[in-house]
Amino acid sequence: MEIILAKNHGFCYGVKRAVEMANEAANNDGKSYTLGPIIHNPQVVGRLEDKGVSPVQEVSDIAEGTMIIRSHGVGPAIYEEAEEKGLHVVDATCPHVKKAQQDAKSVINEGMTLVILGEKNHPEVKSINLWANNEGIIIEDEESAQKLQVVEKMGVVVQTTFSQFKFNSIIDILEKKSKNLKVFKTICNATQERQNSAVDLA
Repeated sequence: MEIILAKNHGFCYGVKRAVEMANEAANNDGKSYTLGPIIHNPQVVGRLEDKGVSPVQEVSDIAEGTMIIRSHGVGPAIYEEAEEKGLHVVDATCPHVKKAQQDAKSVINEGMTLVILGEKNHPEVKSINLWANNEGIIIEDEESAQKLQVVEKMGVVVQTTFSQFKFNSIIDILEKKSKNLKVFKTICNATQERQNSAVDLA
């Protein structure tokens, strides 16, 4: 059997950073918890658990210690809840996700209709929308984009791991839905590189 590795593969910067921050937290005194699994990799999650970093689902599941926010990010209410409980917070939100969160917030603050391109149930998309007061319209595909009403002003923010190919075709549709379209192409470069490498391999 021949195994061919893609030119670009492995953890992206944001995931690698989050895992490193979780490992550092494991070396500190006291218990550490990740809010949800740190990444979608059961082997890594298991190794961290062996070091004393346990995944939990809610802030209320943590009595004391360190709470690690994973690369997908969370909404502002989570930070407030952690502060009220006196937890030490390690924020491993990917910087690219942070930018998407702030871009979404700015779209709402400017009085524009916010469209978020991404998977409706993905934790990153949920976190982006929470920074926009949950006012975003989440679009997963071209069919959903076609159903949107025409609006005066529209701002578009994108899940960092969204398909660049799908992004282009959806933007073509959204350009007909508003005369004032502001697009924040928040797809991470690492995602684009890996998608291109997958196409090259195929």
